[in-house]
Amino acid sequence: MIPDPPAGPPTRHPHRPPLGWLLRRGWLRPVNLRAWVRWRLARWRWPDVEFEGFVFIGRGVRLEVARGVGRLRIGAWTHLNDRVKIRAHQGTVVVGPKCVLGYDLTVNAHLDVRIGEATIIGDRVYVCDFDHDTTDPHRRIKDQGLVRSPVRIGADCWLGTGVTVVRGTDLGDGSVVAAHAVVRGAYPPRSVVAGVPGRVVADRDRRWAEGAEGRAYVDALGEQAAERVRRLVAGEDVGP
Repeated sequence: MIPDPPAGPPTRHPHRPPLGWLLRRGWLRPVNLRAWVRWRLARWRWPDVEFEGFVFIGRGVRLEVARGVGRLRIGAWTHLNDRVKIRAHQGTVVVGPKCVLGYDLTVNAHLDVRIGEATIIGDRVYVCDFDHDTTDPHRRIKDQGLVRSPVRIGADCWLGTGVTVVRGTDLGDGSVVAAHAVVRGAYPPRSVVAGVPGRVVADRDRRWAEGAEGRAYVDALGEQAAERVRRLVAGEDVGP
């Protein structure tokens, strides 16, 4: 895995860390050098893509931007795993920094798709901000145009394998979506979503609050064990 960027004050070239940091983090190992070369080639291959810094580019990745009408921006330290396909046909796609996009993920945008910082998206996920208009049963569907609605996937979310995100989705920060769910509509922050259609089946805040007593008990056991070890090392009587 590619290491996180160095902490500290901004430098003249914020995405060019110092040589010492590269050596300490193993960046000069062959696997990481290959990742760096692949990113440099990606910048040359896709000049219309806005890379905000280093991005891990897997094999078979396809980034398509319709020149003049589409826009694609990818945040620094994001991972695009093998065969990720992002198409900004007539709209904007923004992928935040430190995201992980799984194998065979597809994003199709004709309006606006935004994925928040540090979000993890599993393999074979499909994200789309448009449908084909099917209003008139007497006309060919392909001649009726598109219906578009923006899609927002919040920061710090986790989408499981095979999830489908359709137009009009607004997934709150910190939410979790179960494998193979189909999500559409608005979901509060830190929701757990499952099913077809996707519905909220749990609230992460409530789960955390309900587990407070158990966590306190475990913490107390840990403190007691640490105290016994300290006394044992000091040669003191630890009791029964």
